[in-house]
Amino acid sequence: MLDRPVCLIGLRCSGKSTLGLRLAAALGIPFHDLDHELALDWARESPHDQGEASPAGELLARLGEPAFRALEAQSLTRLLSGREPAVIATGAGCIETSAVRELLLRDTQTLWLRVALPELARRMRADPTPRPALLGGDPIEEIPIIAARREPLYREVATFVLDCGSDPLDRLVERSKALLFRN
Repeated sequence: MLDRPVCLIGLRCSGKSTLGLRLAAALGIPFHDLDHELALDWARESPHDQGEASPAGELLARLGEPAFRALEAQSLTRLLSGREPAVIATGAGCIETSAVRELLLRDTQTLWLRVALPELARRMRADPTPRPALLGGDPIEEIPIIAARREPLYREVATFVLDCGSDPLDRLVERSKALLFRN
């Protein structure tokens, strides 16, 4: 039995939402996607948007990274406030905020979904989700630069590392459960 939430961390298109949903179902606990939650929080707190939840990528482009990261930290704090077992797919860049890293270290078990950069690029090309450039260029070409910046932060907060090669989703769920319950 899990005694606290499990947060999935990793770069864009590493499979946090896809694996998170299946892992939560396999464990019989709630699933939360932080990008979705922060969009809902923004809609509730922003009457000028008349309650419409914008996708996280759109909010990132509209608000800019500092304001987006602050909203992301607020939403994660809310999700973790009860400390009940759940699986949370975090935003790829949330670990760039020191307060979020502290939350992850203190209140969760984190599972870093590590994926080879060529596979991430392939997945991003195939994914219709809007993903704004973070450095002003092509989001796919930015992957190695973003990875170099974030990987030490993922390593810092990771309770477990799951190398996500070409394993099918069911196998990744089983490997995740084995890591979480290995004690």
